[in-house]
Amino acid sequence: MPHPHWIGAEALERLMPDGIVRHYLAQNLDRPLGGPPIRVVQPDRDGSVILMAAGTVDGSWSVVKVLYVRPGNRALSSPKPTVNGSVTIYDAVGDAVTVVDGAAFTGIRTAAIAAVSTAWLASSVARQAVIGSGLEAYYHAKALSHLPGVEELRIWSRRAASAEQLAQRLRVLPQFQDIAVRVHDRIYDAVKDADVITTVTSSPLPLLTKDLLPQTVLVNAMGAYQPTTRELASDVVTGARLYADSVPACLAEAGDYLIPATGGLINLEEIRPLSGADRDGAQEGVTIMKSVGTMLFDVICAECLMHQMPR
Repeated sequence: MPHPHWIGAEALERLMPDGIVRHYLAQNLDRPLGGPPIRVVQPDRDGSVILMAAGTVDGSWSVVKVLYVRPGNRALSSPKPTVNGSVTIYDAVGDAVTVVDGAAFTGIRTAAIAAVSTAWLASSVARQAVIGSGLEAYYHAKALSHLPGVEELRIWSRRAASAEQLAQRLRVLPQFQDIAVRVHDRIYDAVKDADVITTVTSSPLPLLTKDLLPQTVLVNAMGAYQPTTRELASDVVTGARLYADSVPACLAEAGDYLIPATGGLINLEEIRPLSGADRDGAQEGVTIMKSVGTMLFDVICAECLMHQMPR
């Protein structure tokens, strides 16, 4: 078996353009997998190791992802992403054909979900607010900036220096020549009249409350992914139109929905799948799309990558 080809973060960004990944994902959101995806989370001394695997129905591609969650990486003398790892793509005969940077691949595919949600559910895309400043914030800002009509990107983070670094990294990208990038000291200033708010933080406690939000807004809640953690307070979710990138996954893991449901504030049966959001369209009021991810998206994006690879 030949040695698989390694693709690092920079090369992966070139091979997986945001617009192409978004369109490919949008067309395949409700595709079935070849079988139930495998997901194992193993806590360890420094964080956790996550193992995931799934494949297409016809067996043409299979994906195995190994991620190392390392919160302490932020405190290193040379800070590293808090999520590292790899994604290995296998062909129909089981050969490992490609191994890619796991953090970058996950960032690109997760950001594509937020971009699909925004394209389908936002009343306007002009004013974008990104809450957070880590690697996921970079990929989300980049993906959202490719939507037609974006005029402004606002950034807020509990780590002000990190927010400034993110802004500087974004401003040199070609698409940001016509999009204003602003860093805000207060979360209120970042979200007060935003059209879309995308949260990409590791905060275990709510950052957004109802009094901070505009009357009509789309919130892409992309961060917290455990039943006991959330980025949105219960009053944000109560009375909102609710979507999930994967309803079964959110019913198992999304504290943003599970916590208010436990208090009787929302009905989990009212959560709609993102795969049908293109038919629903934008509406007045608060709309929330909660993402916890699923291996289906990894398989779809792996297939997209293989179609983009040079022959």
